[in-house]
Amino acid sequence: MGIINTIVTVFATITLFLFAVHKFARSVEHAAGEKFKSILATLTSTPVRGVVLGTLFTALIQSSTATIVTTQSLVDAGLLSFTSSLGVVFGANIGTTLTSQLIAFKLTFIAGYVVLAGFLLDHLKIRYQKFGKAIFYFGLIFFCLSLISLYIEPLQTNPTILNLLSHIDSMYVAILVGALITIAFQSSSITSGLAIILAGQGLLTFDQALGIVLGANVGTTSTALIVMFVMGTGARRTAVAHFLFNLIGMIIILPFLSIFSDFVQSLGGSTALQVANAHFIFNILSTIIFLIFLKPFANLVTGLVR
Repeated sequence: MGIINTIVTVFATITLFLFAVHKFARSVEHAAGEKFKSILATLTSTPVRGVVLGTLFTALIQSSTATIVTTQSLVDAGLLSFTSSLGVVFGANIGTTLTSQLIAFKLTFIAGYVVLAGFLLDHLKIRYQKFGKAIFYFGLIFFCLSLISLYIEPLQTNPTILNLLSHIDSMYVAILVGALITIAFQSSSITSGLAIILAGQGLLTFDQALGIVLGANVGTTSTALIVMFVMGTGARRTAVAHFLFNLIGMIIILPFLSIFSDFVQSLGGSTALQVANAHFIFNILSTIIFLIFLKPFANLVTGLVR
């Protein structure tokens, strides 16, 4: 597939993705009712519970983007409050570090079955028919993400991209490259996975790979920021909170990056393992800090998105 066709196909898939997000929110709102809202409220009744939910859900589906977008949809449907969504947002960043496999190799398989199940359920005259459309659009969200990754996957072996990654000589350039590639791939898992592979092959140093991973954390918020334009105020706040969580977390760690790097490297292991450990520890530390200052952070986002 030529580069022009790839770009057109990706944008067409993003359009379908936005449509699925909007329809999922409406379908859930129609089918779930107060019972589902009560269950969801229980699972996110405290910030820590929300973190656990976000971590487990992201680890299960292997996509923090899908977790955040799903959370936005639930907020937009009035099934989850903005404040309750913050714990899930924090947990999503932890969950994405628990898998070493790329999004394209998992969600294609899962999403296809979910789409088919939703379609069949919607056309069967049974008790749970009302959930068919919600399940269908839920699967379609993941399916679109998988297609985007699939279309761009060949670019991972592009000599120009590999050459760019292997000749980064500045932490700030590494962060910028990580963010831009993640925006293009629509998956921080792809960028982080590629950085870890190159570090393991000796093509990237620990610091270069760490910078790319930090940039990927910021770049992965692009999908939620795009989606928020078709959603209400609460969902827009969730998207902005996701962006600020990753951006501020990175800004906080930068002055202490040398100390942080020395600590992670002191844990031992290969360069690839050290990068993976750094990704995990960074997100754990960020989550702890933001949980401590949850109320001021929520007030900040609420003030920014009126």
